[in-house]
This record gives sequence, structure tokens and C-alpha cells, in this order.
Amino acid sequence: MAKSRIRKYAGPALAIALFLLAVRLLYHEAKQITWEEFVSGLTGVPLSQLFIAAFLIALNYGLLIAYDILALRYVARSLPLRRIALVSFSGFSLGNNLGTLLAAAPIRFRFYSMWGLTAGQIVALISIVGLTFWSGWWFLGGMVLIWVPIQLPADVALPFGTRTMGFVLMSLAVTYSLICLLWRKPWPIGELHLRPPAPGLMFVQASIAAVDLLISATALYLVLPADSAAPFAQVLAAYLVAIGVAMMTQVPGGLGVLEVILLTLLKGSVGDAVLASVLIFRVLYYWLPLLGGMIALVGYEIYGGAVTARSAVEGGVPEVPDTSEPVVLETDSGVTEEDTGGVS
Repeated sequence: MAKSRIRKYAGPALAIALFLLAVRLLYHEAKQITWEEFVSGLTGVPLSQLFIAAFLIALNYGLLIAYDILALRYVARSLPLRRIALVSFSGFSLGNNLGTLLAAAPIRFRFYSMWGLTAGQIVALISIVGLTFWSGWWFLGGMVLIWVPIQLPADVALPFGTRTMGFVLMSLAVTYSLICLLWRKPWPIGELHLRPPAPGLMFVQASIAAVDLLISATALYLVLPADSAAPFAQVLAAYLVAIGVAMMTQVPGGLGVLEVILLTLLKGSVGDAVLASVLIFRVLYYWLPLLGGMIALVGYEIYGGAVTARSAVEGGVPEVPDTSEPVVLETDSGVTEEDTGGVS
């Protein structure tokens, strides 16, 4: 019982502690920036670059649908694209701001269970969604940090440099690839037995996540002040470090963590106006999609309620997904599986 309580509260407590530490560091850095420098950063971005950045972020959220499509293929299930798009956009837009455990996972559980997936399949699906991001971060982060290492600030104490971090990430990427290539036995994880993704699926996973990170880093680069001297490779390296740390801390939206890391890593080349640029990026990448995701969820609930009410008035029965028969699909390996995919 004591261990269960510790596990239950340790994660949230650590996230809160990291959030408070990040806010403290961010406040310390922000005190060194004048109001004039902050306003100059907000107004120093050309309007055309803001529109291009917003377009890239919209494209990025469209690409995120592929995360759920790949995960559904892993569990050998098929759903209409409009349903996958709803779950993906809602899950990522709310999850990016509120955290995976508070928003993304519950949204996927609610909708996918309503559409006929079992609890085990949904757990496997969520695992593959997460693994897709990490595989892309390992591959892209490893390559970028090996070839373009960045100098960490003196107050960011790590036992190794960013080039060493790049070799660590590349080692994780190679290890993951070898597991997918050579290991086909299921791994017992609780009541589930999960197989590593097929090599083809693994390659598509890493590619999509790498493109996802490249697009979002490009959007960040576009909202930097027009007179900044930071090359794209440096901004990409700083973004990969910041987004990885923000994801590992599980602070909702990386709030404070993302800002302080990007501020300390880019301040030398971009100047103190980088704080304003990061704020613009947060509005475009986090807050506006959050508003859109909430509207999508509310609209779906209103539409579903209207359909149910109309069916009741007309004396009909609302359409319910038929889950009595298993869905049979052919997986990447050519083996036909019934309603299980990589789950056994």
C-alpha cells in the first residue's frame, strides 16, 4: 500500500518541483530583460514569417494524425480517417498543454473504447504513439547533436556535453532498430504481451517523428527576430534539447522548462528578445491548437447529443459501432491477425 501511494504521488510531485524550479530560473533570466527589449522581440518578427510559421504548425498537427494511424496499424484495427483525426488533434492539442496523463491518454481511452477497441489494445496504441515520438527524437537528436553540438550555459550543469548526449541518443536509436529487426518474441508488460514493431513500421515511425520535429523547429526559427544571427542548425539543436527535457519532465506543456532552456541556449546568438520569440511560438504551437481542440471536442459532443436526441424523437435507435465481430487485417509481416495486432 505504501509503495503504491509513493508511485502514485512521486510523478506529480516531481513534475511540480521541476515546474517550480523552471519558473524560478525563468524569473531570474527574465529580470535581466528590459520591457523595451521584450516589445522589440514581439514586433521584430515580419508578419509574413508569422503566417508561414502558423501554416507550418497547422501542417505539423495534420502530420501528427500519422502517429495514431501507425498505432492503429500496430494493433491491426482500422477506423475512418475523420475519427482518427478527431482523436489525434484533440489528444495532441490538449496533451501538449495539460500533459499525457491528464489529457492525451484519457481522450484516447474514451474515444477508442467507444469505437470498439479493448483496453489492452488502447494501452498498446498509446505506447506506440509515445514510442513513435521517442524514436524520431533519438535518430534526429543523435545526428544533429553529434554534428552540431551546442555549448550549454554555465548554470546548466550536465555530466557530459551535448555531443556526448548525441552519441547516447544515437545508441538508443540503433538499439531500438536492432530490437525491431531481430527480436520477434512478445514482451510481458503486466497483463499485456507486446511485440516490437516490424522493421518497416519502425522506419516510418522514426521518419514521421523526425519530420514532425523539423517542422516545429522551423516554425520556432521563423518567429525569431529578423536581425538574429543564429543559424538554423543551432536553433534546431537547442530545440531538440529543450523539447526532449520538457517531455521527460512531464511538466504540462513543458511550461517554464521549454522557455528557460531555449532562453539560456539561444540568448548568446539571438539576444534577450528570444523570450518574446518563445512566447510567440507557445501561442502558435500550444495555445491556439488548445483552443481548437477544445472547440472540436465540444462540437463533437454537441453533434453526438443532437443525433441521439433526434433518433429518440423519431423512435429510432442511435447507431452503435458493431464490435461483435473481430476486425481482420493483414499486418506488415503478412500474417493475418484477429483484433490483436502486436498484442497477444
